[in-house]
Amino acid sequence: MEKNTFQLRHWQIADVPSLARYLNNKKIWDNCRDRLPFPYTEEDARSFIDYAISQQEPCEYCIDINGEAVGNISFMRGTDVERFNAEAGYWLAEPFWNQGIASQALCEALRRYWAATDVVRIFANVYENNIASMRVLEKADFRKVGVLRKACFKNSCFVDAHYFELLKEEFV
Repeated sequence: MEKNTFQLRHWQIADVPSLARYLNNKKIWDNCRDRLPFPYTEEDARSFIDYAISQQEPCEYCIDINGEAVGNISFMRGTDVERFNAEAGYWLAEPFWNQGIASQALCEALRRYWAATDVVRIFANVYENNIASMRVLEKADFRKVGVLRKACFKNSCFVDAHYFELLKEEFV
């Protein structure tokens, strides 16, 4: 089987159909914050892309495979005393899982984000059952610094959140 190669790029309005198709997946939603709509519609996709395009600081990176939008990596900058921190979030369409794409794309997005911003620390929370996502972070040199017990309420139950961080100075 030919290995899929990806590119990171900016979001475009033309990505609405593929974004809606791939992100309308309960398996993905189960590992994201509830503010992500489900079911995910083309209207939701259009709203997100409008938001992504409007950002002054580059913080939303489209994962493109064969000219199709199949995932996203985002950085949400903190405020006030946490203004030099950002939370990383990411998803990848199910047909591309377990191919090393997410960790490679995350590393590339980190390079670009750090080159364009003054952020010094990136962190991520992962729900306890999402072992694959924890592995993505570890492959990108994040280190787990703790487990926040019953920190999140997802799908009508409390779940532990595994907390990861990476400092710019540690990223190779």
